[in-house]
Amino acid sequence: MRPTRTHGFTLIEMLIAVVILVIIATGVARFSSSFSRSMSTSALRLVAAGVADDQLQTIRADPRYSTLVALYGTAASHDTTGFTDYPRMHRVTTIVRDQSGSPARDRTTVTVRVTDPAMKDTIAVTAIIASP
Repeated sequence: MRPTRTHGFTLIEMLIAVVILVIIATGVARFSSSFSRSMSTSALRLVAAGVADDQLQTIRADPRYSTLVALYGTAASHDTTGFTDYPRMHRVTTIVRDQSGSPARDRTTVTVRVTDPAMKDTIAVTAIIASP
């Protein structure tokens, strides 16, 4: 006589279902962690790019072209650490004025680099400003 099967799952079927569920949950958790880390890094890079661009726009808007190196290249704004909500962010401004040759070739190269220990790389923004 054949034993009758009751309604429900056997122990083997339950173990297989649990193993599959654990594998799926582990994959989702790993993806979620990676996604969260990527979003955090992207937000930090966006802020760093904004900090660099803000400094560059401030320098470009300054009408005192002949003193840009003294004002921004060596002053307190040259090397700045700490910004609102980002105390470990570091910004370095480099300004090089090239007056070689005729006055028509007078130009200034401004490079703003922003780093943060949480970022793997450096955000750098460069612009060339011609003499007025």
